Amino acid sequence: MIFSLSEPYGARDWWPCKDTPNDKADSVDISLEVPTGLIAASNGKLIETEVNGNWTTYHWQERYPIATYLVSVAIHPYTVFYDWYYSPSDSMRLEYYVFPDHYEDVQNTYGLTKDMIGAMADRFGEYPFIKEKYGHAEFTWGGGMEHQTLTSLGGYSEGLIAHELGHQWWGDMVTCANFQHIWLNEGFATYSVAIWYEKQYGDDKRDEYMNSKKYFGSGTIFVEDATTVGNIFEYNLSYAKASWVLHMLRHVIGDSAFFAGLQEYGDRYRFKSAVTEQFRDVMEEISGKELDSFFQRWIYDEYYPIYEVVYNQSGNNLWVRINQIQNSKIFKMPIDIKATFTDASESTWVVQNTEISELFTLPIPDGKTIESIELDPDDWILKKISEIRLDTLGNSIIPNEFYLYPVYPNPFNAGVTIRFILKNEGEVQLNIFDLTGNRVWNQSAEFTIGTHAIKWDGKSQIGNNVPSGTYFIEVSNGTLIKTRKMLLLR
Repeated sequence: MIFSLSEPYGARDWWPCKDTPNDKADSVDISLEVPTGLIAASNGKLIETEVNGNWTTYHWQERYPIATYLVSVAIHPYTVFYDWYYSPSDSMRLEYYVFPDHYEDVQNTYGLTKDMIGAMADRFGEYPFIKEKYGHAEFTWGGGMEHQTLTSLGGYSEGLIAHELGHQWWGDMVTCANFQHIWLNEGFATYSVAIWYEKQYGDDKRDEYMNSKKYFGSGTIFVEDATTVGNIFEYNLSYAKASWVLHMLRHVIGDSAFFAGLQEYGDRYRFKSAVTEQFRDVMEEISGKELDSFFQRWIYDEYYPIYEVVYNQSGNNLWVRINQIQNSKIFKMPIDIKATFTDASESTWVVQNTEISELFTLPIPDGKTIESIELDPDDWILKKISEIRLDTLGNSIIPNEFYLYPVYPNPFNAGVTIRFILKNEGEVQLNIFDLTGNRVWNQSAEFTIGTHAIKWDGKSQIGNNVPSGTYFIEVSNGTLIKTRKMLLLR
């Protein structure tokens, strides 16, 4: 067979074009002359089929704006069959070009396509190319490619079909302005599968799917170097973790604002291109919430929060201390806390966690005794939980012992924050040593009970910049010494 696959930078290899996703062609006409017996499928509507002896010409027209990498051809002696999608106010033919020996195999999952379109239209707005078509053309490349109005498919699983369909809104209707922002295509399409599973099968199926997309490694969703295909299509970041950003954002601003925001984003950039900041601005406008720190932390920074939770009950109050113990910057997130009481009843609160160590006081109904608590019980945050423990001594406000948190950021350049918690007030000595054991900086002061933060600017005691390298922060309260390692990069 003959097929095209142009993303990200391959369209220029087979047709003359301005090959950048932020400048779409307003329309395309495609004429394909093939030996009679082959079928040539492409974007848009089939205007004419002309047979001339041993050759047949297929004339396709795409009248919606289209990014160059979404222009496609798929040529094979296909078996062709049709279905229909009916919206409340319109209808559209679905066209399927399949390998003849796969005709029976694809019926079940291809048959779900019309329902998938309806489910996504409910959430994202009407299918954007309803005046033309939607369909699938099989090809021999593994996976799929969201060619506008006619997805190329190398398989026929339900999840693959839903993913590529989601791209018709996110990637085709609204396209990332450059491939550094590819998550606006791939993360959205990956989350479209979750939307379909939720609609068709319920929350449990959605959550099972999202659990399979958890990624706890390094790297940023924003693609720093978009010159290589591997960087752009790093699955763990551009697809999996990016889908979690949307899942978390949904919980941060609520379902109503989230889906209204998606529809507004789609309307505002319909048949155009966008970058992360434009999506962020729309979601801020619709939700009324400041989201800059959320996007900065999850799109442009690395990693995830690791929570340590200590709690106890005092009368009608639940005291909960949430510590973030990851070796990176803090994540400012709303967190659900659910308490189960000894009578099997439950209460849930939402707290705004903005500090590395933070104490929350939550009201308990009269006469209730807590059996246990859960942090983020419905799994809306991409996170790990180190432990959740009951502080039987009633010291949830302060730790049972002197504690030094991992420094952040680490590695660092302009400065580093050193945080520690004291059980008792008193003098604390802070020393920073290089690898040779030479002390380069120190500070001594009286501190009260609780959490404290000290910033070191990477300068020696006399104010000179110390060189790049590994350093150790040593914090002593007179009886205990705690040490952490840090890396300075200039």
